[in-house]
Amino acid sequence: MRTSRPIMGTVLLVCLMLLGPGPSAFAASGTHDTDGISRLKDTLRLENVTIPWSFPPPVGLSHPDHGGTCEAIPAAVGSINPVDNSSDRVRKVTREVRADGSQVIVQDDLIIGTAKDSHGATYHFVYKNHLVLQVPPDLPAVVQVKMTDSFRLTGHGLHMHVGFDWRWKYEAPDGITFTLGGDGMNSNWPVEPFVFATADGVTAAPGVTDWQQRSRRGAPFNCDPL
Repeated sequence: MRTSRPIMGTVLLVCLMLLGPGPSAFAASGTHDTDGISRLKDTLRLENVTIPWSFPPPVGLSHPDHGGTCEAIPAAVGSINPVDNSSDRVRKVTREVRADGSQVIVQDDLIIGTAKDSHGATYHFVYKNHLVLQVPPDLPAVVQVKMTDSFRLTGHGLHMHVGFDWRWKYEAPDGITFTLGGDGMNSNWPVEPFVFATADGVTAAPGVTDWQQRSRRGAPFNCDPL
């Protein structure tokens, strides 16, 4: 975990490889300071891992007739769930801490993998998320969020694409903590606290203000498992 204080002159290189053809992980980060701005760049790469979906099995990603939430999934396929040890992830994070204490944090997340339905048919998915956080130095901090999100699922005659381009703000009374903690197996965000725009896909979440839905494709809240 890294705090919201500037990180000075630190370089971290971690490489983890499990025996055999199983999962592997690589992470590298570094900082440098120029013109009064502290900059950090971090890249996490995971291969052949299991990244859980937010719709857990056995229901998984499925039509409401099967207990799911996604009407874009044909009822006939049953439920769709990711195949264990079949996902790859590349997450890149950059962070700038300016002389006045304000921060700009950018995260680009790419997850690709394989899934199967109740009948054993195979699907391929691609998840992309671009996140920009602007954090002022004042307390309470009003964090400005820009996020574009996309999830595609193809296979067995199915071509589903959901996504959105949203903007919103939320208040962090004690400021934020910058963190790259965790093993990367779960979709996560580079700051704590992080308040997502909505808890139901319809109304703004508690504490969220100025939620701007620039665009929306399909039903991402009901059909995007990552």
